[in-house]
Amino acid sequence: MLSDYRQRFGEYHSEFHREDFLFRSGRQTSRDLAHIHSEFSDLSRLSVVEELRAQLSEVSEYRKTERTAIQRLIAFALKGNLFARARELSSEIENYEAAAKIDWNGERIAFNQSEKLLAGEPDRQRRRELHRRRADIIKAVQDLLAERFNKLHAGAAELGFENFSAMRELDFGKLTNSAEKILEKTESHYVSALVPVLLREANVSIDEATAADLPYLQRYARFDAFFTSEQLLWIYRELFSNLGFSTYDQSNLEIDSAARPGKQRQAFCSPIRVPDEIKLSLNLTSGQRSYSEMLRAAGQAQAAAWTSRNLPPEFQIGGDAGVVEAWAMLFENLLLDESWLTCTFGFVENAEFRRSLAVLRTMKLRQQSAKLIYETEFHSEKLSSGAGQRYSELMTDAVRVQFDGAECLREVSDDFRPADYLRAATFEAQMRDYLKTKFGSRWWASAKAGEMLIDLWNTGQQYSVEELAAMIGLGELGTECLLTNLLAKATV
Repeated sequence: MLSDYRQRFGEYHSEFHREDFLFRSGRQTSRDLAHIHSEFSDLSRLSVVEELRAQLSEVSEYRKTERTAIQRLIAFALKGNLFARARELSSEIENYEAAAKIDWNGERIAFNQSEKLLAGEPDRQRRRELHRRRADIIKAVQDLLAERFNKLHAGAAELGFENFSAMRELDFGKLTNSAEKILEKTESHYVSALVPVLLREANVSIDEATAADLPYLQRYARFDAFFTSEQLLWIYRELFSNLGFSTYDQSNLEIDSAARPGKQRQAFCSPIRVPDEIKLSLNLTSGQRSYSEMLRAAGQAQAAAWTSRNLPPEFQIGGDAGVVEAWAMLFENLLLDESWLTCTFGFVENAEFRRSLAVLRTMKLRQQSAKLIYETEFHSEKLSSGAGQRYSELMTDAVRVQFDGAECLREVSDDFRPADYLRAATFEAQMRDYLKTKFGSRWWASAKAGEMLIDLWNTGQQYSVEELAAMIGLGELGTECLLTNLLAKATV
């Protein structure tokens, strides 16, 4: 039974990621995930969960790796069973947003294009108006969102969990304490550094700023002349060449850089069959945002491409999302490295760029910390009323621009992304310091560092970020290294 289940588990992920890739890369106009969920619905039957638990009971306690593998399959089956209960509502919400239109500039634009328009809108009043119209559409689906979460919360209880949060084996008390510490320790530095960045980049004071200004601010286009479209693919290849291996020889990793209608603007990685069929989707466009997204996706793609073929599928994919996020951050944050910018782009006078980008990184860290606190309360069902007010309060205090409660349900993740982001950020900060200590400040140009990364990537998603940290010798993950490095960069 176990070998058959593993095979079907791997096939499900392959079919899911293939369909997702075809849609997001613009190769097809829609994605039929409903068909895939239906075809593999047997994987999440409660009878199958009981069979897996019976298999687990037969494995001795000392065979920890095998027990972990089965426990991961059980968690996957339970999550599938739970989300199947809300799938009809999920499809209804997705279809509504896909069809929704906003009147703008005499045209009917797709709701899903509105954030891109916000990112490119220099006029703050027009940003506010577009954001308001976007919020009207979100409000229209609030009841469906609330009903969906009610189903998920009730389903978690029926499956025997204390609450929805208990389905993830994370120490949410410890994580929320870390989030509160991040908000406290970064407060004064962040606010003083944010004021000039808001004025300079978004033409708005901190007292006037709202969430409508954030997509434009985060685009941060003032230095985009250094980040040309013509160089993007070459820099990807050069980066990993400096780490000691040739991307040209990676037959298992295909780069999709073709432009086509409907292709997602952001770079992304699709791990269709790990490690044998990895897709890295890139748009060859200019700007620091394009490079940031390319570096993120490249870190994820390389980690997947170097995963050992000898691992069972539950250790190749579907493990700790914090590990995937950490490898993305490790490369994305090269944009904060003075030497890398100088050597790679000839961008010598880069202090102001790095300082402002560090402020935006601090903003995201604070934003995710606030979301973690909010989601922990929400999924523990401590917000039976007043969810919008609590969301607005936490986000406004964290980001220091005015948020309303319109997105209080739409922005709630059902897989605890803020928790994984925070865990990944602490690991990445300590990992980067370790690489610098072991291989020098230019670790990204060391073949020995590349060999070490490949050794770690070989383990796929077998370990959590906490376990990886212990294996490497980073010590217990904490916020000190993360805060020290980020605040130093934001206030240089």
